[in-house]
Amino acid sequence: MDNQTTERRPTRRKKKNWLPFIALFLCGYVFVQMYLMNANGVDTVKAQEGYINDSIISQGIVCREENVLVQNTGGVVDYLTENGERVSKGNIIAMAYPAYSDIEKLIKLRFTQHNLDEVNTAGNYIDGGILDMSQTRKQLTNQLSTIAAHSQKDDYISVIEDVNRLTFSLNKISVATGRTTDFSQAVTQLESEINGLKSGVSQPLATFSSPYAGYFIQSTDGYETIATVENFLSYTYEQGSEIINSQTLYQPAVNEYGKIITDYKWSLCTYVDKALAENIYKGRTLNISIDINSNVFNKAVVKEVVELGDKALVILECTVMDKTAAAARVTDCEILFKQYNGIKIPKSAIHFIDGQMGVYVNFSNVVYFKKITPVFEDDNYIIVPKTTDENNEVKLYDSIIVKGRNLYDGKYL
Repeated sequence: MDNQTTERRPTRRKKKNWLPFIALFLCGYVFVQMYLMNANGVDTVKAQEGYINDSIISQGIVCREENVLVQNTGGVVDYLTENGERVSKGNIIAMAYPAYSDIEKLIKLRFTQHNLDEVNTAGNYIDGGILDMSQTRKQLTNQLSTIAAHSQKDDYISVIEDVNRLTFSLNKISVATGRTTDFSQAVTQLESEINGLKSGVSQPLATFSSPYAGYFIQSTDGYETIATVENFLSYTYEQGSEIINSQTLYQPAVNEYGKIITDYKWSLCTYVDKALAENIYKGRTLNISIDINSNVFNKAVVKEVVELGDKALVILECTVMDKTAAAARVTDCEILFKQYNGIKIPKSAIHFIDGQMGVYVNFSNVVYFKKITPVFEDDNYIIVPKTTDENNEVKLYDSIIVKGRNLYDGKYL
């Protein structure tokens, strides 16, 4: 019997599953990268021009020479003069009609007449008018943006005016592109509407002419006899501040339809802390604003400074009358001593290296320390001079680091 030999097959080695290790490695790598990104990540702002005001902000009241207009004919007033518009003595400023429906018809009549005027103007392009299409396209874009802005503010009267301007631009384009060659049908329809509206308006009850020359305001506020410089000079601080803070208590009379401001000069009465008023003295010229968000200031002369305990009444007189000054009454105001202009930097970006004040900037993902020399500061910002010199100082449009960790000069990000 032949010896039987059995061949031994080689055993296969079990392959190790590396996938869990690879996944773990990748997770660790991602975690480390995220950590490094967070550790080295920075927030920056561009160095931009700005200003800081050395000023006092307080609440004040505007006093003017104003004469209230009263009508005793009844009815509803239709104003023919814009709010804040300058008028001469004898100018027709308003008319009274029996019912508000008459005013609605008059508004629609003016709107329709305006449309007719614009259709006629657009029709002139048919007779050889030249239209700058690029300029008209820009106007369309601006008009659409303006409509959106006024809609967000619920200023629907302005929206109507915006739509009129937009329609006019579209009519011009329609003519220029040859889509419209005849406006006669539109003109006939608008003229028919105008004639119908005219026939539906009642005869006016009265016509009102301005008894004075000055600035016309379409309403009164009940402060006309209260808000005077003489009155505030006689008030205690408690009395004056109560009047300023009690606007709802003062209402116009039913038969008052407006007022005329007869003098171009107006005064601002305001109360400030006595310590803040140390640099305000009688005869000094300062700049004041009654619209503190506009950064628009007018020169004013300090007429009186009256100490009232730990407060001081400051009265300033301004000789620039405009629509803002004509309409304002109780308002936040700003008394400006000096405005500092330059590069405006957040205080959160400031660092001190070897006693030198400066900021870190990011230039091509490298951190550099640049020194600064402040000229003025408030609670949140500093102003530094603009410079073009080749020195180690902050310049316009530098990327200033306002947030970052482990910053130092020369660090790679």
